[in-house]
Amino acid sequence: MPSAAKVLRYALVGWGLGHVLLGDRRGWLLLILQPIAILAVAVLAIAFIDGTRWLVVFAPLLALMIVWVVQAVDAHQRAIKLGAQPGGEMGIVVLLPVALTVLTLFWLLGGRHGSATATLQSYIEAWMRDKPEAAAPLFATPQTATSVAALWSAEGQTLTDHINNAYASFGDESGLDPDHPFDSLRFRDPTASGDGRVAMVVELVRNERVQTTVLGIIPTAGQQEVVVERDMTIWLVQQPQPAPVWLPFDGLDSYAWKISAIDDSTE
Repeated sequence: MPSAAKVLRYALVGWGLGHVLLGDRRGWLLLILQPIAILAVAVLAIAFIDGTRWLVVFAPLLALMIVWVVQAVDAHQRAIKLGAQPGGEMGIVVLLPVALTVLTLFWLLGGRHGSATATLQSYIEAWMRDKPEAAAPLFATPQTATSVAALWSAEGQTLTDHINNAYASFGDESGLDPDHPFDSLRFRDPTASGDGRVAMVVELVRNERVQTTVLGIIPTAGQQEVVVERDMTIWLVQQPQPAPVWLPFDGLDSYAWKISAIDDSTE
C-alpha cells in the first residue's frame, strides 16, 4: 500500500493517477478527461478572453481548478481509509501558486480588447516598445508588421515635427522633448460618434508655470498641463468575435474593439 503522501503527489500530477495507484480503474477515466477539459477551457479562452464576454471563461476555469483539487483530496482520503500511512496533506499547497498565477493572468489579460480604451492602451504600449507585430492584429482591416512599422515611422516624424515647433515657441520650461515624444501626449476619454465608431483624441501638451498662494497668503508656483494642439484622432470600431461552433448554447456573441482609422489632422 503506497503512502497517502505518494498518492496525493500522483493525483496532483494527473487526474485519477492517485486512484489508479490505489487500484481503482475509474481513475483512468479521470486521466482521459483531464486533457479534454484543459483543451475545452483553452478554446473558450482563445474565443472570448479578448472581447466583451471574457468573464464567460471564469466559470469553467474555476471548475477546472476545483476538480483538480477535489480529485486529489478524494484520492488522499481513500488511501487513508484503506490503511495507508497518513500524512502529506500539505502537498496540496503546491497547487496554490499555480492557481494564483493562472487567475492573475486571467484578470490581467481578460477583456484586453473589450473596450476602446483597452485596445488603445495595447496599441500605444506596442508602439512604445517598437513591436509592430503586436499592434498589427489591433486593426479592423488586417495589417502586417511591415505596414504598421511604416505607419509608425511616418507618425513618429509628424509627432517630432509638432514637438519641435512647439518647443521653438515655448522653450525649455515647456517640458517638450522630441527624444521622448510620448511624454508630451495626453489621451482624452473616448467620444462616441453617430456611425458607431469611437474617437480617441490624442493631444500634444506642454507644461506651464502658474503663480498661486497657500492659504491665500504665501506666494508659490506650480505647473499645469496646457494643450498645444490635437496631434491625432484614433478611430475605433467594434467587431464581432464569433463563438466556437461546438458550444451547446447561443447568446454569447462577443465583440472586440479594433482601430479603424487614424486621422492626423490637428484641427
